[in-house]
Amino acid sequence: MTLTRVIAITGCDSGLGWAIAARSAREGLVTVAGMYHGTDTKAAKALEKLCAHPHPLDITDHNSVTAFKEFVIALLKSNPNYTLYAVVNNAGVMMVGDFEWQTPKMIEQTIQVNLLGAMRVVSAFLPDLRREALQSGIKPRVINVASHCGLQPLPGFATYSASKAGLLGWTKALRLETRPYGLATVAFVPGGFVGASSIMSNQTTHGTTMLEHLDEEQKTFHGKKLSALNNYLGAAPRDCSFDSLRDERIIENFMKILTHKNPKELYKVESWRYMFYYSLLKLPLPECVRHWLLKRFLSFPEA
Repeated sequence: MTLTRVIAITGCDSGLGWAIAARSAREGLVTVAGMYHGTDTKAAKALEKLCAHPHPLDITDHNSVTAFKEFVIALLKSNPNYTLYAVVNNAGVMMVGDFEWQTPKMIEQTIQVNLLGAMRVVSAFLPDLRREALQSGIKPRVINVASHCGLQPLPGFATYSASKAGLLGWTKALRLETRPYGLATVAFVPGGFVGASSIMSNQTTHGTTMLEHLDEEQKTFHGKKLSALNNYLGAAPRDCSFDSLRDERIIENFMKILTHKNPKELYKVESWRYMFYYSLLKLPLPECVRHWLLKRFLSFPEA
């Protein structure tokens, strides 16, 4: 019997999540797309037209994750030729600003979504993926979308960097644990595509909340820098339409993870600029030089 592969993806409302869900559906995979904003959206309806299966999903909510998993399992049970092939943890949040500026809620949400949310999803699906690996003869896979910030932490991204570094560490350990079952766990670092994603759409609101969170001494010390950064990020051009990510290098690298029989531990997409700066930052440079390089790389405004 020919097996039809099922892929479950989180965070498909826009950006990378929508793009890989659309591509997976076009490639003939049965694609279940987790939608934080529900299924009555333009993004969800566009995926439906591609024969994907949008389903509500909030990865910070155990009941929502359980309902998402049950929907996938129901698809498998009602279609004997379907096999669970991949679970993709794409959902993520990012709030830019010094750690001192961020509210406890911002810090907790970043960890809840980027790290604990991914763990929550994998915990739900891992027994089924293990059984498929042992029974079907294919190599199912967990794909965790990481970040360069997890490989090289950046100022202004402390909590985000911590969440993504944690995700990378967990991915490596999970790969070692699941390898004996024939299950592959992979990290995917897609590179920068903020202008084609909604991940920064609430940055101005976050910046205002950060400023209000500071006490008077902190406002005097940090206020100008915070306001300058918030104005800079708020004015950055971006296309927040759900289908705005069209970088074929990113999509094709993701498809390699899906199609390779034995996928590597890490797949990374880098522009020449990323490659140049991150290569330099790996060198044993004096801290003052590293600091200068990071400032040049980020190009944030001075207070």
